[in-house]
Amino acid sequence: MDYFPFIQTSNLDPASLKHGVIFIGMTTILGVIALLQTFCEHKHFNLLREASVAIIIGLFIGVITEFQVFQKASFDNSSEIFFFVLLPIIVFKEGYNLNKQHFMKNFFYVVLYGIFGTIFNFMILAALTYSLTNTSIFWVPPNSTNVNDTASNSTYAQVFYSSCISSKDSAVSLSVLEFEHAPKLHSIIFGEQILNDVVVFAISKTVEKFHNEKGVKNNDWEWYSPLIFIGWILANLVVGLVVGVLVGSIATWITKESRFLSEQSSVVTAFTIYTAYFSFCVCEALGFCGVLAVLLCGIMLSHYQTYNLPKISATSSKITIKALAYISETIIYFYIGYMVTENAIVKNSSDYNLKFQVYTFLLAQYFVFSPIAKLTSMLMAHGFAIILRLKTKGPWRINKYEFFILFYSGLIKGVVAYALICEQEVGGEDYYKIIQTASLYMVVLTTLINGGTLKYVCEWAYRQMEKDSSVYYSRSQSAQSQAIRQTFIQEDQVDYKKLKHKSEKFFKGFDEKYIKPFLIYQYNERKADIQVAKKLEKNKTKYEKEQDFKMYDDSVKQQREELELHKQKRNELTQIDVDQSDSDDEQDQHQESNGKKHSPSQGELSELKLSKQNNGVHKND
Repeated sequence: MDYFPFIQTSNLDPASLKHGVIFIGMTTILGVIALLQTFCEHKHFNLLREASVAIIIGLFIGVITEFQVFQKASFDNSSEIFFFVLLPIIVFKEGYNLNKQHFMKNFFYVVLYGIFGTIFNFMILAALTYSLTNTSIFWVPPNSTNVNDTASNSTYAQVFYSSCISSKDSAVSLSVLEFEHAPKLHSIIFGEQILNDVVVFAISKTVEKFHNEKGVKNNDWEWYSPLIFIGWILANLVVGLVVGVLVGSIATWITKESRFLSEQSSVVTAFTIYTAYFSFCVCEALGFCGVLAVLLCGIMLSHYQTYNLPKISATSSKITIKALAYISETIIYFYIGYMVTENAIVKNSSDYNLKFQVYTFLLAQYFVFSPIAKLTSMLMAHGFAIILRLKTKGPWRINKYEFFILFYSGLIKGVVAYALICEQEVGGEDYYKIIQTASLYMVVLTTLINGGTLKYVCEWAYRQMEKDSSVYYSRSQSAQSQAIRQTFIQEDQVDYKKLKHKSEKFFKGFDEKYIKPFLIYQYNERKADIQVAKKLEKNKTKYEKEQDFKMYDDSVKQQREELELHKQKRNELTQIDVDQSDSDDEQDQHQESNGKKHSPSQGELSELKLSKQNNGVHKND
């Protein structure tokens, strides 16, 4: 009987084997990244954040693939996967996990920096970048003989690059400024990130459409061109708003009426994810930006749909969506690190002039243009608020050190900047290479350098706040505020929690009276139970946080006491004087000799004992 092995190498399909090895390697790499991220967070390695670890691993894999044995391996770098599969779930997670109460409390700064700051940043950065067209040091000059390197493509590439690089990433910032320690700055950065994504996507979509319809036909702008540009931006925002609210309302109403759907937690989670992608694809199919649609869809489902579901279904949906967003962000950051050695500029080693132009353009953007544009846009946004006579009071107001933290964290670029440029080939071939490589290295440099040093910048800023006489701190602090002080975060949370914006009061009344009864199953009958459950959950969360802070405070005190005791023992051991110890020994010997001279003899002791007995006999008589 012949022996046939279960697996025969002659029958293996090379294509299947290749794809299987690629997927095995990819899953292994993602698992290693997850382990390293949690290990760095556990060990408090401030220089390595989650995004930094993924980029470094991607860079390491990119270097390995440069060896000759891996040269035949080909990878499909499809930008549609980034734009239509990975990005929507990331944006949807931001809306689905939005803390709406704190978002409304910081509504002033969120709108100020998220909308006006982003628009001003785009305008300033586009103007500074456009100034590079007059020199061949930073940019490829337009060439009328070359079809690709035309003046129209040059302007389009620079404006599109400015719109994409105006985006910011809050993942690193939010990991440093946690909500429990810094609720005000955390809410401002998170809210600014949401509106920043919406505005950046709208502007980039408008720049693309404006170039396709106007730039190709006529290179010269008319006096009404800026009005058309603004009109298209507003159209993207309005269509996204309508689609997001409509799709989110319909999906919530379906879960309200279809009670059998809530019986299956996994099906409800899948239905929620399908709804997110549906809202995004509808806007993109209509030719508009789908980011605002998927963001508002997430907010609608989080605010209304969760009341139509069992608690376990709502919890599983949030966990699943957060996990999918984490996987998507990790894949994109890994791909960004991998493309550092795989981009067209690095691969093309012959054109040294183009390399010099790319790297000088990158240095000018990182060290000069990006900081100037960010700082000027924030100052202009504040000036715009002053013109409109918008004021903030109490815990709403941020000081100069918090302003600097917001400025420094705003320099960090994320996945949106690179994914938007990868979506299409912008302008000519040379211009696309420049802006793609520049955006790639901007994301890598800002994530590794700015993101790695953000923790130390925050510590410095809050130490300066301690020295500032205008900042008031109460001496009688609770365990929670004491723990906050020890982590260099100093915010008056008591006053902050009491804040209620006027828009928040208006929306809450309108929501309770009209929207919730329409979208939530038997809301009027369940209203009291829902409010009690919300209060219990809030008090439970508050109690758990207080216990965590108390444990943290006790551990810090214990560590300090042990450290002081160790220092005291060490000082006692190091301050021993040999001469002093010898003098103490001599003194002890002298006392012993004196004691021997005056000590009574055996006869004297017997006489004393007889006298005491005689005295006792006389007393008895």
